[in-house]
Amino acid sequence: MKSLGRMAIVLTLSALLSGLALAGPRSGGSFSGRSGFRSGAGSLSRGYQSGRGGGSSFFFFPGFGWGLGGYGGGLGFMGSLVLLGVVGLGTVAVMRAIRRAARRGAPGAWSDGDVDEGTDESYVYKVQFGLGRSARGIQGRLADFASEGDTASEAGLAELLHQTALELLREKDSIRYGLAEASGPMSMTNGETKLNAAAMAERARFEVERIRGAGGSVRRAQAAAAVGTEALEYLVVTVLVATRVPLARVRASSDRESLETALREFGAVPPQALLGLEVVWTPADPEDSLTETDLMTTYPELRSL
Repeated sequence: MKSLGRMAIVLTLSALLSGLALAGPRSGGSFSGRSGFRSGAGSLSRGYQSGRGGGSSFFFFPGFGWGLGGYGGGLGFMGSLVLLGVVGLGTVAVMRAIRRAARRGAPGAWSDGDVDEGTDESYVYKVQFGLGRSARGIQGRLADFASEGDTASEAGLAELLHQTALELLREKDSIRYGLAEASGPMSMTNGETKLNAAAMAERARFEVERIRGAGGSVRRAQAAAAVGTEALEYLVVTVLVATRVPLARVRASSDRESLETALREFGAVPPQALLGLEVVWTPADPEDSLTETDLMTTYPELRSL
C-alpha cells in the first residue's frame, strides 16, 4: 500500500510538472536592430578636443607677426575677433544646454542640438504590456513590421519604434497589465550587453519564434503552428529601447498614465538618439493561447493596471 501511495504521489507530481512545463504561450515573434551601437560606440566627440596636460595655449596667425597672448601687449583687431568667436561658441553651448533642459520637461520637443553622437553614454528602457484578447489584431501588425520594416538602419529602427508605440497607444483600452524599467547612464558596451541580455530573456519565454526580423534579414520558423488547448485571453508585447540620451519621461513604474507617457516618448525618439531596439510579442500564432494563469506564471513581474 505504501508503494502504491508513493507511486500515486510521483505520478501526480509528474503531471503537475508537465503542466507547468507546457504552461504559457508556445509561439512568439520579434524584430530588432543595433545600428546605433555600431556607429557610435567608442567614437570621440565632434569638434575641438582640448589638451589635459600642463603648459599654456598659444594661437599664432601667420603674416601678422604676433599671437594671442604672445606679443604686442594687447589683443588687437584679430585678437578681438578670436575673443568674439570664443564667446559665440560659449553662447551656443549654453543655448544647447537650455534646450536640452527644456526638452526634458516636454516630450517630443527634440531639436538638432539635443543629441551628441560622440558620447559614450547609453540608457536602456523596457516597457511591457499584457493586453486583452480584443487587441489580438496587433499580432499581425507586428508580424508585418518584422517582415517589411527596415531593421538595418537607425532611421528604419526609429520608424519601427514610432509605429510600434502608435499601435500600442491605439490599443491602450485593452491594456490590463504593464511595467516600465529604466537603466543608465552606462557605457556603450554595458548598454549593448544589457539590451542583448534583456532581449534574450524575453525571447526565451516561448518555444517557437515564428518570425524574426533583425539586421535587415527575416527568418521564419518552419515548425507547425501552435494550437492552444484553451482560449486566447492575453497577449504580451515587450519594447526594449537603448538611447544615447536619457528619456526623462520614461521611468520605473507600473501605472497606466506613466506607461502611456512612455509610449508617447518612444514615438518621438529621433534616429540619431536611438542605439538599439527590440520588440518581442507572444503568442504569435493565431490559435496559440495565453490564459491569465499563464500570464501570471510566465510574466510574474507584470502588474495589474
